[in-house]
Amino acid sequence: MFNAVLEREYRSLAYGESHLFTVDAFCLQHSEQCGPRSNAFHLMRLCWLVEHGGNPSIQQVRKGGHAFYDTGEEAYRHFPFLEPPASRGELTVVSVLQAQTQEEHAAHARAWGHSVWEAWSKHHPWARAQAAEWFHRN
Repeated sequence: MFNAVLEREYRSLAYGESHLFTVDAFCLQHSEQCGPRSNAFHLMRLCWLVEHGGNPSIQQVRKGGHAFYDTGEEAYRHFPFLEPPASRGELTVVSVLQAQTQEEHAAHARAWGHSVWEAWSKHHPWARAQAAEWFHRN
């Protein structure tokens, strides 16, 4: 299902307007598949999206240039393992996959991202501190 959503987002820039919500929400809900340090990166970036109005579009990923996209392997190695919560959010990729229009797709992806962000509230202080550090750096 996730691959079908990604295909839709890569095929059409209009659908790709909420791409980072899709990626971060999926990775945080399936952290066992994404590696032990992945939780920290995706939660930090989700903080940037949710609390700082970051640009979640696929175009942002393609053009790069922001600190989150320039994360070197050395910095990534120092990210802590953030223990996943028992519940990782009420919404899932299914809600995004069921969207019938570009607007619904974006709204569902954002709602999914917000749902996952809330589920990981135990780690918000860490994510906020890290996001602030990355913003200060650039």
